[in-house]
Amino acid sequence: MSQDRNPPSSQHQSTQPEDDFISLFAKLFGLEKKQLLVPEFPVRDIEGTARYIDFALRAGSKKIAFEVDGPTHYQPPAFDRTKYEDDLLRQNSLIHQGWQVYRWTDHELDQRRERVKEQLALFLERIPGLLDMDDFLPKQRAYQADFNLRTHQQDALDWLARIRAEGTTIALLGHATGAGKTVTTMEDAKCIGPPVLYVAHTKHLIRKTERAVTAQWPEASTGIIQGQRFEPNADVVLATVQSLSNRLSEIDPSQYRYLIIDEAHHAAADSYQQVLAYFRLVFTLGLTATPERSDGKPILDIFRDTAHRLSLKDAIEQGELAPIRCVRVKTNVDLTRVRFNEVQYHRQDLEQAITIPARDELIVQTYLEHVRGRKAVTFAVNIRHGEALAERYRASGIPARAVSGQMPNKERDAILDAFAQGDLHVLCACDLLNEGWDCPDIEVLLMARPTLSKIIYMQQLGRGTRKAPGKDCLLVFDFVDNAGRYNQSWNVHRAVGNRTYRPGGYAAAPKDRIEEEAQSGPQDPIILNLELWTEDYEEIDVFDWQSTVKDMLPVAELERQLAASEGYLRNKVLQGELTPDHDLCLGRRRYFYFAKERKEAIAQQFGLKPVTATNIRERFFEFCEDMDMSASYKPVLLRALLDTVDEDGNVSLSLLTLAFRDFYLERINCGLPAEKGNLRMARVKELTESEITQLILGMPFKKNAQRGFVEYARDLSQVRIVPVLWKRLDAGCQARLRSVAEKAIAAYYAR
Repeated sequence: MSQDRNPPSSQHQSTQPEDDFISLFAKLFGLEKKQLLVPEFPVRDIEGTARYIDFALRAGSKKIAFEVDGPTHYQPPAFDRTKYEDDLLRQNSLIHQGWQVYRWTDHELDQRRERVKEQLALFLERIPGLLDMDDFLPKQRAYQADFNLRTHQQDALDWLARIRAEGTTIALLGHATGAGKTVTTMEDAKCIGPPVLYVAHTKHLIRKTERAVTAQWPEASTGIIQGQRFEPNADVVLATVQSLSNRLSEIDPSQYRYLIIDEAHHAAADSYQQVLAYFRLVFTLGLTATPERSDGKPILDIFRDTAHRLSLKDAIEQGELAPIRCVRVKTNVDLTRVRFNEVQYHRQDLEQAITIPARDELIVQTYLEHVRGRKAVTFAVNIRHGEALAERYRASGIPARAVSGQMPNKERDAILDAFAQGDLHVLCACDLLNEGWDCPDIEVLLMARPTLSKIIYMQQLGRGTRKAPGKDCLLVFDFVDNAGRYNQSWNVHRAVGNRTYRPGGYAAAPKDRIEEEAQSGPQDPIILNLELWTEDYEEIDVFDWQSTVKDMLPVAELERQLAASEGYLRNKVLQGELTPDHDLCLGRRRYFYFAKERKEAIAQQFGLKPVTATNIRERFFEFCEDMDMSASYKPVLLRALLDTVDEDGNVSLSLLTLAFRDFYLERINCGLPAEKGNLRMARVKELTESEITQLILGMPFKKNAQRGFVEYARDLSQVRIVPVLWKRLDAGCQARLRSVAEKAIAAYYAR
């Protein structure tokens, strides 16, 4: 992040490290998602100095900053202490303002690309909208002259017609990527008639959709609202949300009959809300693969209903993607000692455990014995592992090459072309091969890279799920190493939720194929060694602890909802007085989860009174009047809040901090001690505004927030008394609270 530069212009020239970062980001999340990165994003630090973030990513309330650093100014003899301390100020400012900050050096982006990529997957795994699992499903076919609707599309059209007949004017269509949402939508739009307005967040999407509309609805004229183009009077108008929201005043609110919001999980953003509120329409339809908003709340809050969703398993069952057969190849490699967190193995531990000659030989022999000559991709742990596997394949007479993102583009493209033409039979890849590369006739995937990341596994799996002429199915070899229940890697059966396994049998397929196989056993001509097949099914553990605890309450959230002090219920668990519904150990850390329906019973067991809309004022008074204090901060914060909040109960953190600070400065000016000598506010004159803010947020504010009395406002630079409480605090209540604060302050200093 740089300082004191002129605002960036469209002529900004990126550096090689910046280009490398964009390339890695696109490989992990898809080319279209790199549009979410904003280079040279302007901010101000805590001292008001203009700064620029290398790349910013906004996802709802999440603010994420990516920094690419050159290390030279930290190394002797060029070490610049002033620059180093300025960098610390810059980073601390961003964190204080609610940014998540991630930094890499140009050396890492050049020499440790896989490591950076895995870190990106770890850091961003949980951000809805950015990491939609169904985004990794491949697109099946280009638009053709024949627009015969597939079953799920006709079902969706019938459903939309029915809800409109019932008076519904807004809905959400949730089909997986590649399932033909645009075809469905345009057929539905024809029923209502033009003019139609299609809105998306990138120009790439509107251009792609324009081509689809022209092919499917040739008699309709098309117009564009994007950048300098302003063509609002066509039958189908395609607009980026930014350009449209900037020119709404130039369009009649009744101009369009049908509004389509693509990538509707972005619709909670202000620009989309502005568009949705402006137009008077016959019908509005949102399109998405995942009906979740970035703040974790259902997008149905906006669209109020949902049509058919089409997951990976649904797409396969309906014939949109290739059926998947699976063979689980069990190894004696021990992963139980490999360190891990929620979505990532410890890299060095994994490399040491996995990259051993015996396991590599098993991988190659599996190919030789069962699918020799078939087009296959083997996913390796890293570049060295990929090269070692390719060499082992070649030594066995199999045309094979390793590919990676660190190769020169011409060399990499030549290898991929040779594979597509059939000159190579096997690719060994540590990269995800998702940067615009397409080879639908891949028949075999050898999943030799254990991963805890669903994103990485789904991207790997997506390399083979496309349909192609003569391709009956995709065969996946999952190399299953010995792992614990909580660190088992992703596999096909876990990805599709299938608990039953028969070697070589279908893990996912249309129901008629599964029924036929159950009666006669699998007959697949691509397998040369038919002894691989067995008729017996076995039950496998597809336990996914993240899904298991998804709808449970973490112990900290349960404490918040029951207005218990921090750590109270956790200690009850550790003391054996409370049993969690799920006890998760990750390394040395333990996480406790509780079923939501137990909340009331736990409250009764320990005499806890949850804060509700009806009792929140009473509970707030009880909390404020309980002034067993070791410092003055709690009543001083209460007084500062009452002095500074606006008519809606909001106050900027800066203003609240100044009011809190001024109390102690006033005592010093009157010749009184500010605080006890060992407490920080006793040194109020030495503290910066930022340090005082952190003190406030650290304990007095946090205790109020844990009980649901205060919270951050949408703008993270503000806090507020929660609206349901603020509405109940009339002038009399506020006067009573002020009196409580003043008495507590007087009693504290009298001691």
